[in-house]
Amino acid sequence: MTSLTNAVFRRYLAVTPSAQQAVKTRIKKKLSSFDKIFSQQSNTRKKPWETLNEDKASWFKRKYAHVHAREQNPAADPYGRKKAHVEKLKEIKSQAKLDQKRHKSKFQNKNTVQKLVKDNPIFEYVYGTNSVYAALLNPGRRFHSRLLYYGSVPSKILQRVDELKIPTEPVDKHRLNLLTNYGVHNNIALETKPLQPAEIAYLGDMDTSSAALTVHELGFNNEHIPHELLYGIKANSKNFPLGLYLDEVTDPHNIGAIIRSAYFLGVDFIVMSRKNCSPLTPVVSKTSSGALELLPIFYVDKPLEFFTKSQEMGGWTFITSHLADATAEKYTAGKTLSVRDLNGMCTELPVVLVVGNESQGVRTNLKMRSDFFVEIHFGGSENGNRAPEPIVDSLNVSVATALLIDNILTCK
Repeated sequence: MTSLTNAVFRRYLAVTPSAQQAVKTRIKKKLSSFDKIFSQQSNTRKKPWETLNEDKASWFKRKYAHVHAREQNPAADPYGRKKAHVEKLKEIKSQAKLDQKRHKSKFQNKNTVQKLVKDNPIFEYVYGTNSVYAALLNPGRRFHSRLLYYGSVPSKILQRVDELKIPTEPVDKHRLNLLTNYGVHNNIALETKPLQPAEIAYLGDMDTSSAALTVHELGFNNEHIPHELLYGIKANSKNFPLGLYLDEVTDPHNIGAIIRSAYFLGVDFIVMSRKNCSPLTPVVSKTSSGALELLPIFYVDKPLEFFTKSQEMGGWTFITSHLADATAEKYTAGKTLSVRDLNGMCTELPVVLVVGNESQGVRTNLKMRSDFFVEIHFGGSENGNRAPEPIVDSLNVSVATALLIDNILTCK
């Protein structure tokens, strides 16, 4: 075994030097050919400044200095076309990034549990103690599926559930969080059908002796179906009904706060534009503390027709809240009232208070059909620390609505 190994080793020593020599010779030939070709190219090819017998720095300065000067010189682009083109390209690029983000947001990964308990298109989950109890009292809620709870159920809700024979189901708190989108559910949620407010065409006349007004509901064939709606009367402060019209109020929390204030202060009904306002979701019900279920609410699909017919057929007066500006003077001149002018107005005529969007206010076409306008003026002190520009220049729409309602219903 040893002799065989030695023989192989001796053969390796004999072969290896010749193999190494062949490799070295091959590499040397390649290097020499590369050097030869490169030297030929380097000898034949000259740089542009060498051809002109010019210094490299001076050649570049002469060749490209005017390009940078043209970019810095505004006279080279007197009409701003290049600048506009560059800004347009930046805008297109930023818009493409924004579109990409929006597209990605549609396909975000969601928890499997959230997919299983996502909102049912047929049912919604009203949550919160007062909201659930008010929903159980509301005859407009046509069907309740079940009551989900964690811990114990308040006695008044349990009694109402037993009367309506609604099944109850204990669940864990995490599931209630998912069903209510992590709202303040007070460990209780009611699975029920969404509210379907009636769509009306206009407000009719009223009978002050019986404290009833006529609401003309819109039928399937655009027929007007009159319904009688009772309203409240307060001695020496309210003989006629007070309605509230919401135009393009998009925040559900604002709508809930408005409904809560309107119910507490004594508004008789609320009318909303169907296409532009936030829908009556469980968030609205929770923010209103259940007042959503207790106050008559109607939808209007044609606001302009609603304003005109209510004024002509029922004698209703529309008072619109607005912020004074130069563009509105042409149709507000001679129709502007102060907040004090609203005092006790419902003792003399039926009123609809119109409030609008959180940022833009009431739409112009509705302002043009309004009878009067009212503005809450800034009452802050001019002394003290003030910002160079007004930071708080208006009230929240729910707070402003509550102040106007209180002044209309109060005699001072």
